[in-house]
Amino acid sequence: MLRCCLTSNESNLLPSSVEARSWDSSLDKLLQSSYGTALFRAFLQKEYAEENLDFVLRVERYRESMPKKREREAWKIYRTYIIIGAPHELNLDILSRKVTELAMITPHVSTFDTAQRRIVNLLQNDAYRRFLKWSVYQRLAYPELYSANERDPEDEV
Repeated sequence: MLRCCLTSNESNLLPSSVEARSWDSSLDKLLQSSYGTALFRAFLQKEYAEENLDFVLRVERYRESMPKKREREAWKIYRTYIIIGAPHELNLDILSRKVTELAMITPHVSTFDTAQRRIVNLLQNDAYRRFLKWSVYQRLAYPELYSANERDPEDEV
């Protein structure tokens, strides 16, 4: 579904402004970068919504897991994010939750597709758009627009 950084060989160096500006093109492009993913996570933490990204990335790892481990991992994901009252319960509509619940009868690679599509849609149409306007991202992507002495109280993460 998403090509994202699950394992990264990238260094932890600050990305260039050119690379950071490339994240404007799509959420997928942002998540291909380990630094971009980490910065987006910091933004979501500030918004108390990091469970959405955690779920998306965990489902990607789930899809790549060995079939023997998949059922156990499916139940962990379900209990952590999907079930009502879960520790990191996602904001899912009733239909997405029910489809996922029914898929848990026999967990398989596509068990979480509906829920993941819903959460990715929420991220793309809401949090990602706000992230692109976030002053921390703006300073990274467009440093020429900010003087070296300027500080924004919103930068405190």
